[in-house]
Amino acid sequence: MLTSPSRPWQLLVLSAQTDSALKTATVNLADYLRQHPDFNLANVAHTLQHEQPAFKHRRMVVCRDIEDAVVALEDPRRVLTNIQETKQRPIAFMFPGLGTHYLNMAGELYQVEPVFQKQIDYCCEFLKPLLGHDLRDIIYPHRTSGQEQRSPQENSPGLDLRKMLGRSQTPTDAKMVAATSLLNQTNLAQPAIFVIEYALAQLLISWGIRPSAMIGYSIGEYVAATLAEVLSLEEGLTLIAARAQMIQKLPGGAMLAVPLSQTEISPLLNDKLSLSAVNGPSMGVIAGETNAIEVLEQQLTQKGLACRRLETSHAFHSYMMQGATSDLRELVKTFNLQAPKIPYISNVTGTWITAASATNPDYWVKHLCQPVLFASGMQKLWKEQYPILLEVGPGQTLSSFALQCIENNPAVSQIILPALRYSYDRKPDLAFLLKTLGRLWLAGVQIDWAEFYAHELRDSIPLPAYLF
Repeated sequence: MLTSPSRPWQLLVLSAQTDSALKTATVNLADYLRQHPDFNLANVAHTLQHEQPAFKHRRMVVCRDIEDAVVALEDPRRVLTNIQETKQRPIAFMFPGLGTHYLNMAGELYQVEPVFQKQIDYCCEFLKPLLGHDLRDIIYPHRTSGQEQRSPQENSPGLDLRKMLGRSQTPTDAKMVAATSLLNQTNLAQPAIFVIEYALAQLLISWGIRPSAMIGYSIGEYVAATLAEVLSLEEGLTLIAARAQMIQKLPGGAMLAVPLSQTEISPLLNDKLSLSAVNGPSMGVIAGETNAIEVLEQQLTQKGLACRRLETSHAFHSYMMQGATSDLRELVKTFNLQAPKIPYISNVTGTWITAASATNPDYWVKHLCQPVLFASGMQKLWKEQYPILLEVGPGQTLSSFALQCIENNPAVSQIILPALRYSYDRKPDLAFLLKTLGRLWLAGVQIDWAEFYAHELRDSIPLPAYLF
């Protein structure tokens, strides 16, 4: 039996023609694995994925070894089940912007997924002379020290409540504190987000998960444009690095999330305050001079409105970005912009990007200064395609925005899935992503299992016929 080292987590899938048959198959698989504790779980997973027909009654579970698989198959909290009734639905990738990035994001994927690692390495090598830094040293500060990058995830499952509440800043590791500060600098944070999201998208695409459409939030639209081949990867990296450096040189500013509609926000704006984003029917962001934002925050708080200052160095998507427009326009003029090969939603218009806009340098200037019209863009995407929404980036911010934007359709279930955990979620990155992969399979998405195992040698296990 010729096999190779495997991923530390495995995705087991089962399907049957009826619910009772699926339950029986689950019990039988658990019993069979209990009787064969010496089996290689990766080979078991490979056999289940390749050799059983994909019936509409489906079940999946993520586990690490045979012992864990037996426990998981008997735990209703870990086993997910679905009846796949409808034809295959399109998938839309959602790319978040700044705000949810964190040290070691997707760190385990960088260790164990060759496609992801190759994309990260290429992008970071290309960016080195442009940034004066190796982003890998900043995102993964322990990558060359021999220390684990996955820190507390595996040994402490669940949520880090202190981090979730913003109270986890215990500076016991000076290198980590310095790395966090460095990663939060605009000139590095924006390229870091771009690189992680681009590499993650390429990993998903290699597994057969191809987007029929995309929507990006701020920096996220640059990832969408690059995947759509409006920009080559090298142009996308050059542009995102230069854009971030241009912004870094501008005067600082502030941003305030407010529970108001665009109509309600309009009277609050003046020459020091701009509408920065429309994230939902009653969710907006105002950006501008720090003093003006502080005054506005006090006024709205006194009226009983729950406002939230965003952790940001600048007033993104506001009039305060005007100082970078000339340099940005001149840089974009040097690129060979192409019509998009994958449809995506524009932040500027809140509808589908056109070839004329995507290839016009002035569009990218508008994108810098004008508000992110995420809400209208998401509504447009949903009403036209009713896709499975997959958030391709750290956290679930866009997933929560999308829930506020899309109207319920009794004929179409809302499937909104994250690919990476929040910073305060201690689940291992690979287990988190495999659970999402399994949920896509439950929904009828066809996974390219051959490519999923492209970097492993796997053997089929002689599983008994009654499992199928």
